[in-house]
Amino acid sequence: MNDQIDQIIKHHGFTDYKWIVPQKNIVVSRWVRFHCEFGCKNYGKNGSCPPAVPSIEECRKMIYEYENAVIFHFLIQFEDEKDHIKRMSNLYELEREIFLAGYYKVFLLQYGSCNLCNDCHAEGSRAKCVNKVKSRPGADAMGIDIYQTAHNVGYPVQVVKSHDESTNRFGFLLLD
Repeated sequence: MNDQIDQIIKHHGFTDYKWIVPQKNIVVSRWVRFHCEFGCKNYGKNGSCPPAVPSIEECRKMIYEYENAVIFHFLIQFEDEKDHIKRMSNLYELEREIFLAGYYKVFLLQYGSCNLCNDCHAEGSRAKCVNKVKSRPGADAMGIDIYQTAHNVGYPVQVVKSHDESTNRFGFLLLD
């Protein structure tokens, strides 16, 4: 499986990634959701952000159903919205290609909030999302402690103190 998927990943131009075992490497914690609720401007507005995503316990169960995952690392100095949309679209196309290759359980967890639409009309409800096919929850929306998970697999990540600093972003592809 890894060789075939590695070829597809590299075909999409992704080079900085690692294979991981969700139950061993991915940390899911309730505090992450609290950071969404009490610190993110998209809370209650976006159809792929809390509270429009399942509970932390449901997210944990879903993530831990998988035996394999890929963590993607993106070191970003500055990313405007167009760059973010382009990268997310490429990740979505990667997910689709892997699905079409026979890995029907594949599921993408993007980094950050969904921004497929210039103005999200979901109002915190998945039912109102106009991009249901492509929108995916962010890893943090699913309760993934991105800092600890990245450390668990050897990626350097620290709190960014200034907009002048590069930011480490991480996306996940769950698959079996």
